[in-house]
Amino acid sequence: MGSTRRLNAAVALSVAAICLAAHGDTHAADWWEKVTVKGDFRYRHEMLDTDDSDARHRHRVRARLGVTGEVSEYTTVGVQLASGSSDPVSTNQTLDDAFSTKSIGIDLAYIETTHPKLPGVTLTAGKMGNPFFKPGSSELLWDSDLNPEGGALNWQRDIDDVSVSLIGAGLWIDERSTGDDSWMGAAEGVARFHFAEKKSSVAVGAGLYSYVNSKGFAPFYDDEDPYGNTQSSFVNGSDTTTGYSTEFELVEAFIEFKHSLGTYPLTVMGDFVTNTAADSLSTGWLVGFALGKTKAPGSWELRYNYRRVEADAVVGIFTDSDFREGGTDARGHEFGGNLQLARNTTFGVTYFVNEIGLEAQSPTDFTRLQVDLQVKF
Repeated sequence: MGSTRRLNAAVALSVAAICLAAHGDTHAADWWEKVTVKGDFRYRHEMLDTDDSDARHRHRVRARLGVTGEVSEYTTVGVQLASGSSDPVSTNQTLDDAFSTKSIGIDLAYIETTHPKLPGVTLTAGKMGNPFFKPGSSELLWDSDLNPEGGALNWQRDIDDVSVSLIGAGLWIDERSTGDDSWMGAAEGVARFHFAEKKSSVAVGAGLYSYVNSKGFAPFYDDEDPYGNTQSSFVNGSDTTTGYSTEFELVEAFIEFKHSLGTYPLTVMGDFVTNTAADSLSTGWLVGFALGKTKAPGSWELRYNYRRVEADAVVGIFTDSDFREGGTDARGHEFGGNLQLARNTTFGVTYFVNEIGLEAQSPTDFTRLQVDLQVKF
């Protein structure tokens, strides 16, 4: 079966499964009103330039198609398929390999439910969108494409001019047939204070992300690439293995300020994280802003941030995959902007200027240019 046929079959099965779930609580004539289909497509030209290497140019596509079904008044299920490999932080597909057909995979598969006796509480389970708050879309801890797996419980409530959110999560990272599994327990709290009839707001919060069984284990996802994290050798009897040098007990604190400058929304953010389990190289931070918002044709947005991420401040595979080509132990700038060309069509440019190797006497210079054309439907 070719890739196109597999894609068609997968989409058909996803739609059928969700439609059957949605059909269970409504009449045959209106079941389709309980189902939503959406997707997006992006074409990207990318240039990467690293010290002492020739600049690399590549063309990439990203395609995503998602279906959500309203099973009942309180429950929704969702499935999304995406291009790319099994990389947890990228759904890009490079155009190469002699016009070969490309792979697709399950990017989202989750159930989300509430209960009338528990107002404000939402339970999500499966492969889901990132449940944690990211100030100003900061990718200091989590890449924007990362869809974690496990369960999350979110409680939200508005008290006068304050919106409060508490999140707890258990996420499954590595199930091993022999040996201990790696997983993460997390808790996060966010309070947003609204001003000027909710035209301005400040959100403050903190999170604790505790990884279980990381020190001494091979790097997550790719045994041979720690994505900037430090590694050490460990002796167990006659065996010597190489793995993470430290556990990861991350404490994050953040702030986000939003204000409208006329018709242009302004966001200013700060994000700080420290790995309390590491003896050194344990701190990361990011500051930045965004101005404008793409919506109507001709509208635009600009953004900038600067970050410094020490080697063991966060888990390298899960942080921004574009900054320093993915991982930690780097610092530098990110510039970006988008222009709304037409309805649901956006043109964007992003430029990274980074240095890799914070402890090195001569850090490696790294630049990355991305030019995107994206459509949504």
